[in-house]
Amino acid sequence: MRALEIHRYGSAAEALRINTDAEVSAVSADQILIAVKAVSVNPVDCAIRRGYGREVFRTKGEAGDSGFPMRLGRDAAGVVTAVGSQVENFRPGDSVWTAPTVPTAADYIVVAASEAALMPQGVSFVQAASLPFVAMTVWNALVNQADLFPRSFSGKRVLITRGAGGVGSFAIQLVKAWGAYVAGICSARNVDFVKGLGADLVVDYTQQDAGVELRDFDLVLDSSFDKEKQLLDALKVNGGATYVTITSPKVRLADEFGLEVGFQKADVLLASRRAEQALLGRHYHWGFMRPSGNALGEVARLVERGQLKPLVDRIYPLEGIADAHEYCESGQAQGKIVIDMTLSH
Repeated sequence: MRALEIHRYGSAAEALRINTDAEVSAVSADQILIAVKAVSVNPVDCAIRRGYGREVFRTKGEAGDSGFPMRLGRDAAGVVTAVGSQVENFRPGDSVWTAPTVPTAADYIVVAASEAALMPQGVSFVQAASLPFVAMTVWNALVNQADLFPRSFSGKRVLITRGAGGVGSFAIQLVKAWGAYVAGICSARNVDFVKGLGADLVVDYTQQDAGVELRDFDLVLDSSFDKEKQLLDALKVNGGATYVTITSPKVRLADEFGLEVGFQKADVLLASRRAEQALLGRHYHWGFMRPSGNALGEVARLVERGQLKPLVDRIYPLEGIADAHEYCESGQAQGKIVIDMTLSH
């Protein structure tokens, strides 16, 4: 089968390789084998290709100390072709989607059954592949890290950064479906796009001072890299407001100091920031993606009800993966970039 790999860190043209002779893994009792029809390209894929997370994301135990070759891909949609002996909720022929703990950019992947769910009805494989990674990133940040639930959002004021990106565009739709007042931050070219997602307020950071425009929010979901202080200032004081970022320094610290020391430093830093915000009556969290078939099932129901829409900007064949990465790195995408594994170059 084909599998997307990197054998070194570098630019898209330098580092990306398609292995056309990769082996298909065997299926264990609690796993399913998926024939992959589409995968999405996420900014973290590009970052990993450049060397981000070299201590965290490498495929350990398979390629020595270098971590190469390393496979890419964070989510997928496809068809179940085999199930393990203990799997009861899937059968061959089921259309499924997943954001698993294993790389997904290959013709076939083996994943834990608990990390997959039936695809929402009425969407294509390409559309479905655009959602799982961003959905599980947002879901875990809000529900598991920040301990919020759908009923928590009714009437709340929520601020979301990078509103036109994959995470931001999904998050705006999700918290709007849960009843929140939503403000989105984006550039001038994306204002109409973000309004179309249902945002009640859109702030163009190129024309408006977000620090002046944005005040008294109950929640900030941050996917920026350098706006934390400004965004904290947008939160209510002594009102139980919550800040959660999906771009924490934890992985960067692990790269710089090694896993053990880096994670220790991250724990100290997180505790310090939580204590600072607690003095202001706020909650502070770092959010990370966590696979969950159950959560994907909840997202599927929202898609089927029309409350969440897949947002696909561009589609590429696997052979066009370098172009897809370069477009992702341009920061111009509205929604997601998807690789259609059934297309030929």
